[in-house]
Amino acid sequence: MQDIFGDIMIWLTLTFKEPPMAGIFILFVSLSISTMSNLAMRRFTDMRRMNKQQAEIKRFKEMEQEAKKTQNEKLLKKLKKRKAYIDRIQRSMMGARCKPSLLFFIPFIFIFSFLRGFYSTPGLDGIAVDDIVVVLPFNIQKVLPFLVGMIGSPMAAGFGLSFYGFYFLIGLGLSSILQRIMGTQVLTS
Repeated sequence: MQDIFGDIMIWLTLTFKEPPMAGIFILFVSLSISTMSNLAMRRFTDMRRMNKQQAEIKRFKEMEQEAKKTQNEKLLKKLKKRKAYIDRIQRSMMGARCKPSLLFFIPFIFIFSFLRGFYSTPGLDGIAVDDIVVVLPFNIQKVLPFLVGMIGSPMAAGFGLSFYGFYFLIGLGLSSILQRIMGTQVLTS
């Protein structure tokens, strides 16, 4: 019987270990994780209620600013009474947004650890060295020199991003776009 896991690992290594396929694979993984997380958020969170609560908090903060600016004692007393209610709403909103995150935290750690190991090579001293998964076509290290070693390294064709740097870059961008598309972004305006 063939070693199916070994065959899959060989195929993954040959196909998705080097740029540009490594970047496409990480993009797909990030898109999948973000989509699943947003679907869980939609399933387990009442977004209409969250948006109403956020609007109420925003109105409270605007009234609070106005009261501080005008030093209106009557309005300040009214807001002081309402502060406990607003704090309770903020705690419930945080709890509601954290529940779906808890569902995905452990699987995300496993996926991230696997990909971290997949996109690193053992160094001479036994410490893993991050592989380059995508190359940016410009030299960002000339403007932001502290990025060298942190999220990538300079290359002849531009700046090479490691797994951490690339996942962070696309994760931030994709998650906000998907939140808007799927309606899981809490509106603040």
